[in-house]
Amino acid sequence: MSSTWAKMTGMAAESYDRWMPAWLSLVRTHAQLWEQVEAQMREDHGLTMVRYDVLASLANAGGRLGLSDLASSILLSQSGLSKLLDRMELSGLVHRDPDPRDARAAFATLTPRGRSTARQARQGHHDFLKHVFGDALDDRDLADLARVMTRISACTFTPRAPDE
Repeated sequence: MSSTWAKMTGMAAESYDRWMPAWLSLVRTHAQLWEQVEAQMREDHGLTMVRYDVLASLANAGGRLGLSDLASSILLSQSGLSKLLDRMELSGLVHRDPDPRDARAAFATLTPRGRSTARQARQGHHDFLKHVFGDALDDRDLADLARVMTRISACTFTPRAPDE
């Protein structure tokens, strides 16, 4: 793959051969793992992962979060979160409350049904992740993976220098 890419772009293969296999492994593993995680959550709890993420974020915050804080914690735009919360309100999982201190702001709050759903889904989700992720890696692997992901994450938020 990297040699083909190098031929297409006219760049030297050795510049890609060093990191391209690791990149492809990361992307493919992520896609496979995410597909399994999403399928398990839908099958066992009738939730999409983004709905679970909202429920888990709210549960971790004590049951209530400002909408801007919630949107940033689950990496959704404000409009994407608003549409998602509309559907979750219809399902009885959350409700929105106006912020009494700021008429432009609101809070998302777990309903009793949402809290119960989050608790049930969390246990099954963590058991599944332990099986497909935690059991596959020893302590050193986990430490190495965390270290590597931290380094990559730091690079993704560093602005690129303009081409000169």
